[in-house]
Amino acid sequence: MIRLVVLCALQISLINGYKTFQARIPNGDKVPHPCKPNYIWHGVGHRNAQGGGVRNPFGLDFDANGKKWNRTLCMKDSDDDGKTNGEELGDPSCIWTEGNSPSRTTGISHPGICEPSESDHCKNTTQFEFCQPSELDCPYINETGVRNITLRFTDWQVPPAETNYFCQTFEVPHDQDYHVIAEFPEIDNRYVMHHMLLFGCDDRIGYQNFTNPAPCGMSSGGCQSIIGGWTLGSPGSCSPKDLGTLIGKSSYKVVVLQVHWNNPELKSNYRDHSGMTLFYTPNLRKYNTQSFTIGQSYLNIPPGKMRHEETAVCPASCTRDYLNGSMYIYGANIHMHYLGASGVIEQYRDGKLLNTIARDDAYSYDSPVDHGIDPPIEFKPGDEFKIKCVYNSMGRQNVTNYGDATSAEMCFGFLSVFPDGQSFKVCTDFETIHLCDARRPENGGNYRLPGQIGDCKFAEFWTKQSKLMYLNLVKYCDVSGTVCKPACKKYIQDEILDSPCFQGLAAAFFQWISRRDPNARTFQAALDSCREEAIADRNKPVSSSPNAYHSFWTLPMLIPLISGDLIYI
Repeated sequence: MIRLVVLCALQISLINGYKTFQARIPNGDKVPHPCKPNYIWHGVGHRNAQGGGVRNPFGLDFDANGKKWNRTLCMKDSDDDGKTNGEELGDPSCIWTEGNSPSRTTGISHPGICEPSESDHCKNTTQFEFCQPSELDCPYINETGVRNITLRFTDWQVPPAETNYFCQTFEVPHDQDYHVIAEFPEIDNRYVMHHMLLFGCDDRIGYQNFTNPAPCGMSSGGCQSIIGGWTLGSPGSCSPKDLGTLIGKSSYKVVVLQVHWNNPELKSNYRDHSGMTLFYTPNLRKYNTQSFTIGQSYLNIPPGKMRHEETAVCPASCTRDYLNGSMYIYGANIHMHYLGASGVIEQYRDGKLLNTIARDDAYSYDSPVDHGIDPPIEFKPGDEFKIKCVYNSMGRQNVTNYGDATSAEMCFGFLSVFPDGQSFKVCTDFETIHLCDARRPENGGNYRLPGQIGDCKFAEFWTKQSKLMYLNLVKYCDVSGTVCKPACKKYIQDEILDSPCFQGLAAAFFQWISRRDPNARTFQAALDSCREEAIADRNKPVSSSPNAYHSFWTLPMLIPLISGDLIYI
């Protein structure tokens, strides 16, 4: 569960247009946060890093100049730190025009904050407080019987990679049942910490034991249920009065803490031992809580677009069959990465919009808003969820796909719900395929394969043709993927290149559902051994259209956000 995070600063109403204003100044989406290295100050003209509210000196000058970039605004030194706005924003010659690339895209600094802030000059200027941390107000932690436990990573080196997901396993008190009612972050290295998730481990199904921090991608070693979390800018979380997350004797005895380290500078000297403190009580509350996830597992975002929309639906057919009663939504969070511009989660009943559960008109990956819902919204079996994610890819030169890297993208909604007891916790799409609808009880919990995807008879291909292809590829090709054998190239040209099941969505879905099978990796390596030669000889180039699906040849492995909650063949 991701509980309601009390974010005083983030409760400020965001101005819808600040992302648009970013495009009106050079490098408007790359201005760094002065006291949070590796993070972006999105509302460049505002004192609030996320936009909205009182303007900073640059915002005042920008507004007075008609909200446009020209030589007048470029030559100003709005924050009085000795550098012109153009020098700070990568346009020192004041020649940039909207829609074009600035002459410099690195070494950007904030035009509205005097830097270095610790210098005597900047200390003597009238500066607003921009590094003041917010504090969590949770009166329940002072109640009789409340205890706490701190879960911290072993001190560990952060790898020199942009995106790092690491996990470590911890025991929690289990002499009896307890409710976790609050979480406080314990942040050691603010240069790299982006967010944390806490997963509960079900000892009935087994899990991976991370005795020390270890890379884990976006999976959690078989621990499936999100029971807590923290993200940049959050002071912690505090559950509403009647709600708590159950741990202990009849619930989770072991948890996995997953951290996301963001290291775009690829430094090798960073270390971290961050974690979180859990406040728990033996005085059980009225309801146990859990999380529910919706979203899209296939994204194909073309470059250079001011607006690109992706959607996903959790259909009535799934919620009617899988939910064992109503669930009540008391919190929601929309999750995208840096291209995310806005998003909305909606509830439909009988085809009609019933509630807007969460709306981010100005989304920020660095400081997502956790939407508290009071009174909670009832979601009945047969209702539908719809999530819409809008992206701005003006700064990208290539197609952006789904992935766990910061430079890739996602489209998910995390819902905090009660009561617990729902085994149906994840409802995602793979493009137009409803994964929940593909996995039916009458099919033993495995996927009921789509009969047709485009021109591909997919079920027949998966159950019959792919097995024969595998045997022939192993027979004719170099399974190490390094040497192209003539017989292999001929087989690929004759049997695979023209197959509709190796094009578009069918190819993507084939690779997605087979990604856990070691034979699939052999299949891929054998194909790769003659991929380029087979295409070149047939004079059949791979489509370069930014709006086309990936072909089988270039599709990266697509790993869902919470892989443990999905059922594989």
